[in-house]
Formats: sequence, structure tokens, C-alpha cells
Amino acid sequence: MSIELAILVWLAIGIGITAGVFLVARTAVQLATVAYKVMEKQMDARTATRQTGLLSLAMLAALAATAVIAGYAILVVFASLLQSNLAGN
Repeated sequence: MSIELAILVWLAIGIGITAGVFLVARTAVQLATVAYKVMEKQMDARTATRQTGLLSLAMLAALAATAVIAGYAILVVFASLLQSNLAGN
């Protein structure tokens, strides 16, 4: 693998992890907004329950995607360490 391609792969991994963390944080803010609207009687319980469920599913999906991307990054790091270690022997 060329150096340019390796840099591009690591850039894509970094962007993916950053996007996943952003989505999780944004979903947490949205959940807090729903809770605030319920406390201020601006939203009924049925709507809040539906929105909370959908936001929770979105957060789980973002966490799963981020975990897959981070897992791939860890796998690549360990594979490169093993490969360089075996080449040294």
C-alpha cells in the first residue's frame, strides 16, 4: 500500500469516527430538548415517547457504526504491528 493511500484510509477512518461522535452528541442534545419540552408542557407524552424512541434508535445506530469503524482501525493497527514484527524476525 502506498503512503498516499494509507493516509487517505486513516483520514477516512478519522472522519468516520468524528461523524459518529457528532451524531451521538447531537442525538443526546435532541433527547434533552424533548425532555425539556415535556417538562414545560409544550409536548404531550405520546409524541415525546415516539420521538425518544426514534432518537434512541438513531443513537444506537450511530454508536454501532462508530464501533465498527473504530474496530476496523484497531484491527489495521494490530495487523500492521504484527506484520512489521514478523518482518523483523
